[in-house]
Amino acid sequence: MPPCNFCAKQIVLLPDTILNRYDYNTCVDLHSDALYRFCLHFLRDVEPARDIVQDCFEKLWINKKSVPAEKAKSWLFTCANHLMLNQVKRNKVKQQHLDTIYWNSTQQTDNSFENQQLIQLLVKDLPPLQKSILLLRDLEGYTYQEIGSMLSLTEAQVKVYLFRARLKVKKRAKGQFVLAS
Repeated sequence: MPPCNFCAKQIVLLPDTILNRYDYNTCVDLHSDALYRFCLHFLRDVEPARDIVQDCFEKLWINKKSVPAEKAKSWLFTCANHLMLNQVKRNKVKQQHLDTIYWNSTQQTDNSFENQQLIQLLVKDLPPLQKSILLLRDLEGYTYQEIGSMLSLTEAQVKVYLFRARLKVKKRAKGQFVLAS
């Protein structure tokens, strides 16, 4: 099989091709950062987020013969979402504030740090599916269609869940500002 052609950091492959070593390595290079950010925003803990990303890529390699190369990105995000939901159910842990080590290591101004804390506070108690959709859309910038593909939802379902999540965040934000004044 000829090597993949790159066009704006996206893999261009023939339909129904299975992952080979080159495609897998390219997939790791292209999607690991976004997958890690998604997991980190959802879990708010560095180590579990890294573990889930590593587990996803391990599962991708194990299933390389059944995952078409052009669907690897969607497959990875779906896998990560399932692993995160399983972890939340298994541990029954309430989401806590973002790990201070992560936020201290980022180059942000004090005002931006406060805004990030407020956003995390507002998002922390959303149902897992709404939280995933909100993070994928608003923080990662994926389209409704891409999110639907990743989470096995229709585009309409994605829009409904996103609307509900934003409405809950808006209500919480309104309550936060009432308390602050």
